[in-house]
Amino acid sequence: GVRFIALSDNIDSKKQAYDMLLPIKNIFNEQYARDISKKVNAAMHTKQVAGDFIGAFAKYGYQKSPENKNKLIIDEYAADVVRRIFDMYISGIGQRRIAIKLNEENILCPSEYKRQNGYKYTNGKKLESTTYWTYSTVHRILADEMYIGNMIQGKTHRQMRRGMEIIDQDKWIRVEGMHQAIIDMDTWAKAQKMIKMKTRELDLESNI
Repeated sequence: GVRFIALSDNIDSKKQAYDMLLPIKNIFNEQYARDISKKVNAAMHTKQVAGDFIGAFAKYGYQKSPENKNKLIIDEYAADVVRRIFDMYISGIGQRRIAIKLNEENILCPSEYKRQNGYKYTNGKKLESTTYWTYSTVHRILADEMYIGNMIQGKTHRQMRRGMEIIDQDKWIRVEGMHQAIIDMDTWAKAQKMIKMKTRELDLESNI
């Protein structure tokens, strides 16, 4: 009771019977698609292991190099905002308060900044109507090793017909020192220590 239409083969099962070899042909077509997918994934993995950037959009604070799209260079305007976020946090200003302050100063959040610069960017991690800084946006910046010069990729994997698979952090592809750092190691270490302390405090509170 299923109607089968194949445009390229000029077939519509509602109008005519189709060759019984067609399902076999489709099996070969799918195998070809799987083979191509494996080769593309292997090529991308090789680039990731080498530290080449293969994303569609550079991380906030960076931009793709005009000479080599697989290399990142600093976007000074956005990088200054990232530095401010780290400075405010280690000075004792909470992540939620940082987001409020950035919104009060009308500083564009990462997704809006990308769109303003002409990128057709969508952020699946936030509501479509959210065009401002949030706690989670600030938190992701504070926890991202990209800002100390490390290339972090392979966080997700797209599976055929199964959507996006989230990869465990210990399996991420991490290559150190691949681009200029925005945040120095001392500032980074202080921020990570404070984040861990805050997380530990929240865990203790939830167990009381």
